[in-house]
Amino acid sequence: KSTIESLLRDKGVNFCEEIWDNSDCTVFVNWIVLRAENGINFFFAKDKLFKMYVEHPYEGELPNGIKVGMNMDDAIKIDKQLSFDDWEEEWISPNGYWIEDSIDNNTVLNISVFIPELLDDELFDKYNW
Repeated sequence: KSTIESLLRDKGVNFCEEIWDNSDCTVFVNWIVLRAENGINFFFAKDKLFKMYVEHPYEGELPNGIKVGMNMDDAIKIDKQLSFDDWEEEWISPNGYWIEDSIDNNTVLNISVFIPELLDDELFDKYNW
């Protein structure tokens, strides 16, 4: 976590820290979230990064070209493995990311990039990643 904080400070990016009470989870570990002004959010548990979540105004893109604000149909053409999960109400890629889309204008609202263990509660809750 301190490495990310140092990097944000060095780049002059303002950020805040939030502590999320995770007491309703199987294994109680507070999550610490660093929210940067540029639309990047970093999620930590036990001082380990497990997810990055990007939203507007973030202007970067995934290595495959998918980015916040693009048309969802174009994102599906880029990553043909994207499938909609009715339970999560998000598009999920086996390539390690999720996309939430806007039903109002069919665009990518946000992207979550995460460690593989996040998909398996038993592995994730051991915090050995």
